[in-house]
Amino acid sequence: MGKSKGLQPVIVALAFIIATILAALPAFRPDDVPVFLLMVGRFHPLVLHFPIVLVVLALVAELVRWKGWLKQADAIMVVLLSAAAVTTLISVMAGFLLFASGEYAGLLMDRHFLAGAITGAAVFLALGFFLLFRKNPRFYPLYLACLITGNAAMAWTGHLGGSITHGEGYLTEYLPFLVKGSPSDAPRSEEEMLVFEDMIAPVLDAKCASCHNAERAKGRFRTTSLNELMAGGESGKSGIVAGDTSQSEVYQRVILPPGHSDRMPPEGKTPMTADEIALLAHWIQKGADPALRIAEVRQDGAIGSVVESLLPDLARYRRKAAVAKLRAEELRKELEVLATKLDVIVEPDTMADGDTYLLAMKFPPAPFTNDQFRELAPYSDVFSRASLVSSGIDDAGLYYISRMTNLRILYLQKTKVDGSGLIHLQKLPNLEVLNLSFTKVDDKAALDLLNFPALKTVYLHGTNTSPEVVEALRKYKPRLDIRMEEGPYL
Repeated sequence: MGKSKGLQPVIVALAFIIATILAALPAFRPDDVPVFLLMVGRFHPLVLHFPIVLVVLALVAELVRWKGWLKQADAIMVVLLSAAAVTTLISVMAGFLLFASGEYAGLLMDRHFLAGAITGAAVFLALGFFLLFRKNPRFYPLYLACLITGNAAMAWTGHLGGSITHGEGYLTEYLPFLVKGSPSDAPRSEEEMLVFEDMIAPVLDAKCASCHNAERAKGRFRTTSLNELMAGGESGKSGIVAGDTSQSEVYQRVILPPGHSDRMPPEGKTPMTADEIALLAHWIQKGADPALRIAEVRQDGAIGSVVESLLPDLARYRRKAAVAKLRAEELRKELEVLATKLDVIVEPDTMADGDTYLLAMKFPPAPFTNDQFRELAPYSDVFSRASLVSSGIDDAGLYYISRMTNLRILYLQKTKVDGSGLIHLQKLPNLEVLNLSFTKVDDKAALDLLNFPALKTVYLHGTNTSPEVVEALRKYKPRLDIRMEEGPYL
């Protein structure tokens, strides 16, 4: 017992020291971390569940202890808080090593790590103040405040972690529907449901509408209404021909083998299932009648079992569509506010296949430097095209552009870029077009273009690159189209 009492001040001091270190950890950015430690960081997702359970359990146990329902309460609380503190420390340090690897970055990641560090600091403070409380009751409010703070910070850390893994707002995306009602609710009873409107249209919306909608009509073809489906696109062929699947371009495209250049949807997107294709074919053969009811189809041989198998999926498609629509509307409003604040153009990118945006300067351009660009960081993944012509952005600002992982087209002509920061843009996996005309890019910087993974076209008119280096680039990388012209601005 004497040894235990003698150790207690040491444990308290150690708990406070570790809490201080954890609180300060987000400000520390190591430049070089040994490979062994980077490997340890990969275990973060495996160990984080232990502190989550223990921190919550400690709060529950405190409530039970406070009510007097727990025997040997103090001893149990010491064990729980100690276990929670140790596992939290392991999880936070593993997360720090994962963070230090550079594999994860961005505002969400910064917030997630900060929240995790606060959680760890709060748990260690709770342990320290509990040990002090056992000797002096006046420390109880501080102990309880730290325990509650630890649980709250842990919940916020989990929310941010889910957002990093599954997208921002992942944990709360269904919250609005608690008031509005389930987004998967059918628009009418099954007896009244229509084959096209209630079964085929949701499938087309889930599988085709990202490329063929009102704003992004790829191939001048839209799937957003029956009339547009019938009309077809720039191929001149009708999308749907009533009673004839062989002449219905939509059907012919979805039955092409995987890997075919004309198959829809294209590779990388989720294709229609065999049952969905079978229902589409049946509906076309029945005259593509918009008034055809599901109840009628159910009585029609084998297609009836297809309908039965599809009904559960339809609820999922409707739910996904409703959530996507709500999030898209919220994002649009946020970007409108930001565009007004920064005095720039932000609008849907009509040249892209997905729901991404264009960022462009107004003419004449408003002052736009690295500081303004930093404000766009939380939305970096929604931009697929950026025209920063005549802006004040320089090579340091290219670091922020490197976070735009969906960026395909980037215009930087007449900016302060000299090429020293082009190395940042090598991280962009989808960048295909880069305009550097009328910048101070020189031969040394131009050689960095060889390391761009997806680059197809680059404009170097009015730069400090020599004809010899341009020819060497063309020879070494013949698939890279180097154009000595001013190039487009938007």
